[in-house]
Amino acid sequence: MRMMRKTALAAGAAMSLAFLAACSDSPVAPAAVRVPAPSFAVGDAASPTPVPGKLIVCKEGNIGGDFTISRTSGGGSFDSDGLFIDTGDCVVVAEDNSPQGSGSTFRVHEEDQANVTFVVSGQAIEIGGQPTNLVNPTDNQEFFINSIHGIRVTYTNTHTPPPNTCDFSTFGGFVLDNNFNISYGGNAGRVDDGFAYGSLNFVNHTTGDHIHVWNVTDYGHPDSGPLSQFEDSRLAFGLGSINDGPVNVEVEFRFLDSGEPAKKLGDMVWLRVGNDVLIDEQNVDGGNIQLHANCKKAPKAEKH
Repeated sequence: MRMMRKTALAAGAAMSLAFLAACSDSPVAPAAVRVPAPSFAVGDAASPTPVPGKLIVCKEGNIGGDFTISRTSGGGSFDSDGLFIDTGDCVVVAEDNSPQGSGSTFRVHEEDQANVTFVVSGQAIEIGGQPTNLVNPTDNQEFFINSIHGIRVTYTNTHTPPPNTCDFSTFGGFVLDNNFNISYGGNAGRVDDGFAYGSLNFVNHTTGDHIHVWNVTDYGHPDSGPLSQFEDSRLAFGLGSINDGPVNVEVEFRFLDSGEPAKKLGDMVWLRVGNDVLIDEQNVDGGNIQLHANCKKAPKAEKH
């Protein structure tokens, strides 16, 4: 599936017909021949084949990616605000139908993701010709297109989750966010046989809501998303209750131990309860988070 964040396009290029004059030993050259091309527009899904006048980005591998496209010369149209391309999809990200002798240059960049590597490949085509492989294409490279030339570039992503983390964390403190005063406390970890354990408590002192997770069922370094860019960040997940209601609400707490003292060096937290992010990724306003490197045996009653 392809998801466009925005559909704003930069100014379009002037449209001109492009012709290919065939070479001949005859005193009279054959008439110029116009070769029709598919009518993909910027933002349309496309086949993984280069098309004259189009810059197509494809995504392969086991995870999609966010892309930014920028124009460095010319007047062609492009997705100026970025887009997400899911694995298996191809998208027209820029086009230029200028005649031979003019055109536009665009730069393609995929945003970095935690625990993700990628390989770039691609093909070019000239109108009436066969696709040829690009030589050592790279991220953030510039590509030239016009009504004669087209480019298809493919990013093959490999996401490798970090191994299960065998350590534990203790935490307590508060943040002031979205006019909320939210305090938190608890512990979470993973033992050497793979079980996660712990308990989490949160109190929204503005609304009076109390959120409690008795048993943490997942713990480790976050693969992607908030705080995943830090090696010493961790997440703790479990089903919790709100104000002693049913234990059926997903609670995901992410946190970062930046060293001691916490406030000076910048411990950070992020909290999701159900579908709502109650604490945006931010530094704590008080308290402390400590990551303990050793494996801790969980009480048998807390194993899952």
